[in-house]
Amino acid sequence: MGPPLSAVFFDFAGTLWSDRALRDVHLAQLRFVAEAAGLEGSDGELRAAYRAGMGVAYREVATQPSYLHRTLFATAFRGTAVALGGEIDAATAEQAVDRQYAATVDAAVLRPDALDTLRELRRQSLHVQVVSNIDEEQLEPMLDRLALRDVIDGATSSEAARSCKPDPGIYRTALAKAGCDPAQVLFVGDSLRHDVEGPAAMGMRSAWLAIDAPAGRGEGYPDFVIEALGDVLGIVGAAMVGR
Repeated sequence: MGPPLSAVFFDFAGTLWSDRALRDVHLAQLRFVAEAAGLEGSDGELRAAYRAGMGVAYREVATQPSYLHRTLFATAFRGTAVALGGEIDAATAEQAVDRQYAATVDAAVLRPDALDTLRELRRQSLHVQVVSNIDEEQLEPMLDRLALRDVIDGATSSEAARSCKPDPGIYRTALAKAGCDPAQVLFVGDSLRHDVEGPAAMGMRSAWLAIDAPAGRGEGYPDFVIEALGDVLGIVGAAMVGR
């Protein structure tokens, strides 16, 4: 089972809140991009174009150990327009990112058991931290609106760490804030690459939140597979935390 746990790190989007629940909210930005390019498309065509655009963005931007997600999304929106058969300029792409960020801040909703789980972990004297590939301009207002500041000990963004998961730097920054060894940390998240493989390479244990996962797990071997955030409490209890 490993040594007693001293800290639990949580991914943000897709973990503490479901980004899939924002699909319809974010469709408005795809319509904005299409309109700006003088194009039309069905919802399915817009989403397919965005997937293509995001593929371009991951190849052009996300291959770096550190990048701003504003740059990633702006590249994806420009790629979306191209996939639809048109184009938008850089200023329009930035405007689409502004709209996307504002919509996410306004519409994201925590999973039903998120606050209770975080609160109970802190009651048990564990260090609780959000560790996320996210820009500060989005993270900071979301921590406030979702009332998370009182139930976590800290947050590490990829922008602040100048390192994006699965690059080791962001995990090192989070560990330094927690003041504990990797073997004392459980990392909870929905991405096998970012929240399982990356932490495992650092010596952390992982709990993979599978509730929104697509069919077929692919590579990645988490220590635990969970269907709800509250399942983390059972993992912590079984680890017989004691300091």
